[in-house]
Amino acid sequence: MARYTRSEARDWVRKNLRGYFTVLYTPFLPDGEIDAAGLRANVARTLALPGVRGLSVHSIHQEFWTLTDTERKRVVDIVLEAVGGTAPVVVGCSDTSARTVVDLARHAAAAGADAVMVWPPFYGPRTPDGVRAFYEYVAERIDIGMIAYSTTLAELGYYLSPEQVEALLPIENLCAVQNTTPDFPSYAAMLERVGDKICVTTSLEETMLSGKLAFADGRTPDFLLGSSRPLFVQNAAEPRCGRFIEAVFAKDYATAAKEVRGIVEIAGKLQSRYFARGFHHIALSKALTGLMGMASGGTRPPLGSPSAEELAECTAILVAAGLVSPCA
Repeated sequence: MARYTRSEARDWVRKNLRGYFTVLYTPFLPDGEIDAAGLRANVARTLALPGVRGLSVHSIHQEFWTLTDTERKRVVDIVLEAVGGTAPVVVGCSDTSARTVVDLARHAAAAGADAVMVWPPFYGPRTPDGVRAFYEYVAERIDIGMIAYSTTLAELGYYLSPEQVEALLPIENLCAVQNTTPDFPSYAAMLERVGDKICVTTSLEETMLSGKLAFADGRTPDFLLGSSRPLFVQNAAEPRCGRFIEAVFAKDYATAAKEVRGIVEIAGKLQSRYFARGFHHIALSKALTGLMGMASGGTRPPLGSPSAEELAECTAILVAAGLVSPCA
């Protein structure tokens, strides 16, 4: 962990992470193997998007649970080599086995990651004491900043509450929590409880902006972690996300609010309606990245394909927003 010591992790993250940390999708070849060239191209294309200052690897969007541990490490190696130190990268190391998380996190650190994301275990009986022990086991065995994950989406099946995150604060290298919940009060509760100690970030612009407006002490950080919206709601002609984050940096919250309205309008039609039902429609989102110029190549089981109706409807939304051409 050459960038910072364990005790410096929290300050380093707050001072050095800014802008969008956007997700990647794992492209596959026709035989189902990882498309390494396509992944490298996606890295370059994503980092060139307005407002993007870093990458989030092995979030739910990257289908990490369909990959072997060896494949997960290979994806990390490809991404970090492609980035070449030009932007910070957060690597997801989530698993139901704490020992696997440690192995993946050590690999990510050695490969050059800037921090790791660790979900609570996403299957099996889980109690607050057990989840705390899980995080403590991992943290004391890795020398890199660890980010926890809190969501009310049913697909994870476990909500890491503000009280539980507060109980994790003695973990020295716990440097942030990503709190991505559909309602601002949940985010505000996390900010109130631990936001003065560690970064409480989100993937949603409207939540970030509300935090900036509600907490005048500056505890709301300047980065969005795990966001996919820069991939879907903007292009060179209408860099909505880029304009939003620059307005936030300038504390021009009126302009930021204007951009949020446009971002949320498009994202609500493409993705957020599925969040309201408790899940990410990964197969659909991944297919849409192909329309936006990314390498995709379908999904692996158990993910299926989006229906023809879903894909046609969302394509029409992108066309109407001027984001893709009518012949897409």
